[in-house]
Amino acid sequence: MASLVTALDHLQLPVRSLDEAISWYSGILGFRVLTNYGTYAMLRLEPALDLMLWEAEEYHPMHVSVDGETKPTFFLKTDRFDDLAALLERERARIASLEDLGFARFLKFYDPSDNLLGAIEFRDEARSNA
Repeated sequence: MASLVTALDHLQLPVRSLDEAISWYSGILGFRVLTNYGTYAMLRLEPALDLMLWEAEEYHPMHVSVDGETKPTFFLKTDRFDDLAALLERERARIASLEDLGFARFLKFYDPSDNLLGAIEFRDEARSNA
């Protein structure tokens, strides 16, 4: 049976300050602003990852918790792990962890609104199997 769902359309995150978040996601991570409605905005990371940012009066960061451990809300793929880690450090982003698990390296970090995010760089052998 063919799937009734064809793709993931977009992710959503709450943010403390929409202007600050747009500046950070575009300036640091390379997202492009598609629309900005003042209290929410749609950004795109090419080729096709859309992210909706919502400024909320009663703001709470997005967290995924598994057995008491906070996990990143989502992971971004990178082929420039070291460059990304260095940029985040230069920009004073809070780095939660850097891990090398053999098949991939993982970078966990917080955006300015304290949403925990991740970046992953697969090893060449693992990438061909991913």
